[in-house]
Amino acid sequence: MNDPLLQSYQTRGLNFRNRMVHAPTTMNMSDDKGYVTQQAVGAYEALAAGGFGAVCVGATNVRWDGLINERMLGFYDDTYIISHRELVEVIHHNDALAGIQLFYGGLIPGVGTSFPLDPGKGWIPGTVAWGPSGRYPIGNQQPGVVPTDVYKSLVEDYAQAGRRAMEAGYDYISYHFCHGSLPHVTLSLLENAGRNDEYADHFLFCEQILQRTQELCGKDFPLIPRLCCDENYEGGYDVDYFVENYAPRLHALGIEALDCTFGSMLPAKSRDPEVSSGEFIGGGFYVPNLVALDSLKRLRAGLQRKGIDMPLMGSCNINTPDQMRTMIADGAADFYASCRQSLDDPDFPRKITEGREDEIRKSTRTGASLMTGNIFGKGIAGSAQNASFGRNRDYRLVPALTRKKVYIAGGGSGGMEYALTAHERGHDVTIFEASDQLGGAIAWAGNYRTLPNMEQIAYQSDWHRLMVAKAGISVRLETELTRDVVLAEKPDVVVVATGARPALPDVRGLDAALASGFARTIDTALKEGLDTLPDGPLVVWGSGEGIELALDLARSGRSVRLLDPAEKLVPAPYIGSRAKSVLRWAQEVGLAAEQGVNLLEVAAGNVVVGHADGRQETIACASLVIAPGRVAHAPLATQLHKLGIAVEVVGDARRPRSYGNAIHESAYLARRV
Repeated sequence: MNDPLLQSYQTRGLNFRNRMVHAPTTMNMSDDKGYVTQQAVGAYEALAAGGFGAVCVGATNVRWDGLINERMLGFYDDTYIISHRELVEVIHHNDALAGIQLFYGGLIPGVGTSFPLDPGKGWIPGTVAWGPSGRYPIGNQQPGVVPTDVYKSLVEDYAQAGRRAMEAGYDYISYHFCHGSLPHVTLSLLENAGRNDEYADHFLFCEQILQRTQELCGKDFPLIPRLCCDENYEGGYDVDYFVENYAPRLHALGIEALDCTFGSMLPAKSRDPEVSSGEFIGGGFYVPNLVALDSLKRLRAGLQRKGIDMPLMGSCNINTPDQMRTMIADGAADFYASCRQSLDDPDFPRKITEGREDEIRKSTRTGASLMTGNIFGKGIAGSAQNASFGRNRDYRLVPALTRKKVYIAGGGSGGMEYALTAHERGHDVTIFEASDQLGGAIAWAGNYRTLPNMEQIAYQSDWHRLMVAKAGISVRLETELTRDVVLAEKPDVVVVATGARPALPDVRGLDAALASGFARTIDTALKEGLDTLPDGPLVVWGSGEGIELALDLARSGRSVRLLDPAEKLVPAPYIGSRAKSVLRWAQEVGLAAEQGVNLLEVAAGNVVVGHADGRQETIACASLVIAPGRVAHAPLATQLHKLGIAVEVVGDARRPRSYGNAIHESAYLARRV
């Protein structure tokens, strides 16, 4: 098969060995002055070793006052060149082109702050939050207005940073002309309104940056700006406007390629009521796969009508090889630019090249994607699924000095991650799983019928199961690891990864209702399938965990009441960024969480509840689904006290959180055993 992803591509000045590019991603891995650290070198080394045709170093600030995170790379003067040369070297050693993206904050500084900000300031000392008009705040809600002379000085700052990048050995320069940065909001028809200086010309700032860079680096030095090609706002510019007004000026400058994004961070009304403008940038969990593809195809067609032949990069919400191939099909992009999928599995290009696509750790795109903090608020980029990203050199696996027998109780995310890591280090590992399959909670947590992309949750458990099987790790299904087994077989280490259990309330009749099947926990309902719930009205008790389930039932045409004892609805932490869509969809189908409702009694066919005003109500229903929250379940850990056996507790068995916490804890602990 002649895989289009593996075809080389020659631009005017660059030769890409394949069509997969690591998109410029803000990592926040510098030191506190903006210099490259060994952490950053390790992260980009892992990406380059993964087999990308090009790896672009993410947002590198051209001036200190534009910082959005204190660990953001900088290129403030020539002393920064030497540290970047090591970054370039490890990328080139791995046969990838090296790019770097230049950045200046604009309206973004102040995002993620936890304290009040002075007008026009960011949360980092010495930083500012401002735009061409300041009418559409992103970070600081009282932004300033950029003076004309600052615009002019920033043109020089960008160009000098470009010169330094060329001297450091980068093959091309990218520009962050998108997502709320000053160049992007200057392009905006909404934010850049009312100026009476030369920068009322929306494109002039970007144009001057590119022109001045070419003066310093030469007109043939490759430039690949990353631009917002459609604001996706009412009153904002769209693809047609971009093609008519911005694309010809870009083309006239002789750029190497255009890295295309669609969407903005401005607080404006989105043109699409279903997908907000901001969701075209990072792609939330529910956002359709290949969300930007139609926009990119319109852009390509518009450019062709104008006679503009320009290589395009496309991205956003793409995490399977088939989706990647769709992005670079005829009439679409020439390159697939990867962001989140790169962090979750930096090796995916190499796996495609070697015919190992089944081993790709596909991104689940869940809200827990940044385990080491949010890049806009005092954190570095990371992955819930891939604990080694950002720790790549420190987490290189070292063979164990002594082979140990490791028994793992529980085959969920934590148990399987521990097993794979310990096995690769040379230990003798056995997983004990009480159920009939590995996977834990996330194997069934996405078993909804009307909520989009839920099948992606199982990507992680599917990958874990596959890799456990390929590694030949011993697995005992339908077998509980007990104290007696431990005493009889004498493992050196016991890992308790038995997860959490529903925090069942002490309610009259509930145990009998659960035993009879009239009542089910949310776990049981999802494992068995929502289609197995009997016909008739349903009650879901516990809105924090149960709101997605109640919504799915309501959208399927079921009559459902959602009840909860708390004063207000607080979605479970793992729902995270999905909550906004869930609440909107619930309103659309008339589903409202009834808060302050206590469960008093359960009997076949009836549920008795107490309302906050003291009123009692008996609700006739076909079934009760209870979603009461979770408590850690690790009885084996205490049973093994004082037996001379090393015991480690991971994941929800330690404290209920996310599958990402279980993976990270296990990856860390298994490297020490």
